[in-house]
Amino acid sequence: MTTDRTPPPLAFALLGLLSLRPWTTYELAQQSEKSLRWFFPRAERGVYQEAKRLVGLGWAGTEEEWTGRRKSTVYRITPQGRRALRGWLVERGAPLQVESEGLMKLFFSERAGTEAMRAGVEAMRADARSALRELGAQAAQWESGERPFRERWPTNAVSMNLVAELQRTVLDWADWAGEALDRIDTGPESAGALADEFYRGLAQEAVTDADASPAPPA
Repeated sequence: MTTDRTPPPLAFALLGLLSLRPWTTYELAQQSEKSLRWFFPRAERGVYQEAKRLVGLGWAGTEEEWTGRRKSTVYRITPQGRRALRGWLVERGAPLQVESEGLMKLFFSERAGTEAMRAGVEAMRADARSALRELGAQAAQWESGERPFRERWPTNAVSMNLVAELQRTVLDWADWAGEALDRIDTGPESAGALADEFYRGLAQEAVTDADASPAPPA
């Protein structure tokens, strides 16, 4: 949980990057766009503010470097920052959340009609395919050896597998959604049957999961 005195997850994510090597804020923003955005879609927007926060906390230090006439501020993790990072890594993370403007529009799209809903579903399908292509291009760098920090790839596979599975799930859902909209277009009786099947099945899954959960310790 983040309070006014607790740095947000992005601050710790930047510590993670700084634990690999020193970076300028520009480089941190680039790395956020390449990797952190799969977990925090707008991470790059807060890089500059959070990098300064790390310095204020004593978790990072800075030094100036010059490339010709261009000055850059380079951030380095401190021993205190490494301890803070280790402490954060062993804490339980916040629950998985879904943020999607397209999905929110679908939630209200009955006011625009099923054609608008179909367009929204197809847009999400296209976005998932695009994301999988990008993930595939990154994965191909394992074979070529082009991507840095190769020693981290085995452990990174654990988290990136879920990222890829979520995109594959969107593709499967888009197929189901298209069929569901066909049933809705058929008429009220078919639409009602769809709702009955979905909500009863979901409720039964919840009951089954609860029954399968291990009993709490005595």
